[in-house]
Amino acid sequence: MKVFAKIVAILLCLAIMAGGLIACAKEDGTKGLEYHQLSDGTYAVSAGETTQLERIEIPARHKGRPVTLINQSAFENAKNLKEIVIPDSVTSIGNDAFSDCTSLTSITIPDSVISIGNRAFYDCTSLTSITIPDSVTIIGYSAFYDCTSLTSIAITDSVTSIYFAVFSGCTSLTSITIPDSVTSIDSYAFSGCTSLTSITIPDSVTSIGNAVFYACTSLTSITIPDSVTSIGESAFSGCTSLESITIPGSVTSIGKYAFQNCTSLASIAIPDSVTSIGIWAFSDCTSLTSVHITDLAKWYAIGFGNSYSNPLYYAKNLYLNGELVTELVIPDSVTIIGPYAFNGCTSLTSITIPDSVTSIGEYAFSGCRSLTIYCEAASKPGGWDYRWNSSNRPVVWGYTG
Repeated sequence: MKVFAKIVAILLCLAIMAGGLIACAKEDGTKGLEYHQLSDGTYAVSAGETTQLERIEIPARHKGRPVTLINQSAFENAKNLKEIVIPDSVTSIGNDAFSDCTSLTSITIPDSVISIGNRAFYDCTSLTSITIPDSVTIIGYSAFYDCTSLTSIAITDSVTSIYFAVFSGCTSLTSITIPDSVTSIDSYAFSGCTSLTSITIPDSVTSIGNAVFYACTSLTSITIPDSVTSIGESAFSGCTSLESITIPGSVTSIGKYAFQNCTSLASIAIPDSVTSIGIWAFSDCTSLTSVHITDLAKWYAIGFGNSYSNPLYYAKNLYLNGELVTELVIPDSVTIIGPYAFNGCTSLTSITIPDSVTSIGEYAFSGCRSLTIYCEAASKPGGWDYRWNSSNRPVVWGYTG
């Protein structure tokens, strides 16, 4: 009789499952899992025969021992999986654990979990929400890459680093909270988050990696805190809605392509602390109309990588302490005018160069179409040639010495 009842129960479960329901979810969600004993006597779990199920419940113990690890690639490519229950015994979610689980809609990570592995939820395109507890200290690279349905996420105070491409391609992500515990944001962390409109970077962050906000096309403004010293390559490249950005006086370098194709950016203030701007940093910033600085001597000395490194190429107008620069007398303290220093500055009509200047970099005044140059030196400094003026007409040189 007991055997007959068990057969009936199994047949009933199979019949219901065929209709798309999991009536025996707990039984079917735990049986068929595979376990591997770890060196400390606890167990790691993998999918085994459960890969076709819609719901899986991982048991807290196996053979009387805690299940502490969801194995690497444990449920990878389980296309039917919609829900999984993780017990409080689990401390680590392995690399690729739920990668390509395209039907998974939500998941709660228990307070016992310390680390989320690389690509753990990679390409979980139906995942709309996830709760990350305070116990988590490490979120691996590309952990939520291409989770295109994820709308918001809060990173806990226990996390100190946001790793490579962790939220890259999360096209529905509209907001994210970065806690004060985070000191670095790695490359591509939020690249391609096309719905992200604003983000606050805390004072704890010291570096913004390469392409962190690449192609965040809805991002309109951002404030970089005083703690940041460098802006990486392509950091804001392709942020076509970015209208304003505040670069603090702590920043010393702006990477190549940093603001490339920021077509809505109308004005930029470059602080005195900046000593180098990489190639193509402001390429295709076609809406720029003004560049603001507070110290000309520091401006002359900036190492511009090429014409498009200098925002004046598009902006044309240079403002010194709020005043448009038209007639300029370079002070005797200046010895070098670097390459591309005034490249494209059409607001500049005259400049007097003292005999203290011994070197003028190439294209320093290229595109300054209305410029008259007066030089106090008895001979032309190194680098002096027609390339100062892109119209290729002779510049009027007036020796005042």
